[in-house]
Amino acid sequence: MDIYVARQPVFNEHKEIYGYELLFRDGLKNAFPDIDGNTATSSVLSNTFFSFELKEILGGHPGLINFTKDLILQKTPLILPSQHIIIEVLENIEPTWDVIVALEEYTEKGFTIALDDFVYHEKYRSMMGLCKIIKFDVMATPLNEIGDIINDIKIHYDIILLAEKVETYAVFEQAKQMGFQLFQGFFFSKPEILSQKEISTTDIALFKLVEELGRTDFDFSRIESIIKNDVSISIRLLKFVNSAYFEKSFPINTIRDAITYLGADELKKFIRIVTVADLGKNKPDELIRTSVVRARMCELCGTVLRTGFSTEELFTLGLFSLMDALLDRPMKALLEKIGFSEKIKAALLQKNKEFTKILHIVTCFEQGNWEADFHTVISDIPAEKKLPDFYLDAVRTADAFFA
Repeated sequence: MDIYVARQPVFNEHKEIYGYELLFRDGLKNAFPDIDGNTATSSVLSNTFFSFELKEILGGHPGLINFTKDLILQKTPLILPSQHIIIEVLENIEPTWDVIVALEEYTEKGFTIALDDFVYHEKYRSMMGLCKIIKFDVMATPLNEIGDIINDIKIHYDIILLAEKVETYAVFEQAKQMGFQLFQGFFFSKPEILSQKEISTTDIALFKLVEELGRTDFDFSRIESIIKNDVSISIRLLKFVNSAYFEKSFPINTIRDAITYLGADELKKFIRIVTVADLGKNKPDELIRTSVVRARMCELCGTVLRTGFSTEELFTLGLFSLMDALLDRPMKALLEKIGFSEKIKAALLQKNKEFTKILHIVTCFEQGNWEADFHTVISDIPAEKKLPDFYLDAVRTADAFFA
């Protein structure tokens, strides 16, 4: 059975990671809205907890998982550690006596309860008294329409408000002003302000380093010298090469040994990631993680799909596909200042059908968007059954960099 698990970030008001919601599909054949909720949650639990390893997919943060009424009454959440899981009570679950009794047991055992896609009604007050988080879908219930409800909740309950499907910084700021403390959505991966300021000389220098990596006469000694002269890069290189991702039985203590161990291809990837991290130093860490996940997934897709790009080029394209969000400028304006090849520039401007297709597959997976168009694009191509493994590998790569 093919298991599709994606994690969608949940941020606090400082755009720091609070946790991840785990999104699931049981293979592409079921990648449609009518998938059975009991099957979905049972599979995501068994697969994530016993196969993916919960701590690995969640990176030490709490995971929010949807539970149907049947699973709540069957006490399914009790198979999981309470410190790692937040129980999301689906919006169609009525506050019946047996449901309330079950939720009381979960809170007594240390679980956090969240009410998903909440629509206020008096009948839910018993549930509200047991939960710590209430999620409002700000697309289904716009913020301008729920001000009085939010104020009532803040007055009568000690509850954390979570705004989900936040797609713009304007909505993020409005929700913060209203008292929301947690935020879910992809606002962080879009440019905050498309300003016309020039790219800084520091950023230009970083891009020149990336250009150096693309040279056919790649010089190890020159790269070693660059790394040794930058304490920050040196520390990150040693942390990265000694992370659990590489599964070594021995530590690496010198820059030269780290470079030798990684080899040219892995070293180039590392330096590109460092470059993106430095470009996004004022952005949420999750934006860098997403860039790295995209890069690795694009690279791995290139091992099974025929394209006009090398796997190294696909890694670079995935990594820099969020460059406009990193620097808050339109992609076209940025590429006018950067010495990428015309082939790479065209792909980043979505003018190359091969890369556009791969990026569509990757972004759908990262967002847990496995609806009909994704099914049509991915069906019967060599990457179809490999995507879950590609995604987990990409998550591990990203987390190794931030270890």
